[in-house]
Amino acid sequence: MSNVVELAHEIVMALTQLLIALFETLGAVIILYVGIITAYRFFRLQFTKTSTELRIRFGRGIALGLLFYLAAEILRLITVRDYQDLAIVGVIVLLHVIISVLIIWEVQQGLKTVKQEQEMDRECDS
Repeated sequence: MSNVVELAHEIVMALTQLLIALFETLGAVIILYVGIITAYRFFRLQFTKTSTELRIRFGRGIALGLLFYLAAEILRLITVRDYQDLAIVGVIVLLHVIISVLIIWEVQQGLKTVKQEQEMDRECDS
């Protein structure tokens, strides 16, 4: 019976490691993709138009990528063996949360700026 439990444990650990690698890779690919697209669109603006919308989209893309990293860190909790590992994972999760909150705040500020710019455009057109 203990052999079955050990086998099941090894299968769960291997699956967890695979999912961690998958989520980390997805997070990196998303951030890289959003970064490349944002840089391309920024240079297409030729420094003549506002880049607020680009910052908002870039922030949302980074936030999405970080969510995948956060999911990987949460899965990593399954593989924790001692308190030192738990503390390290806890700090990493805390940093991800802080960065995500800051990105969301930046996106919200960008949205306010876009709304203000649109209102000023409407007033100028009137």
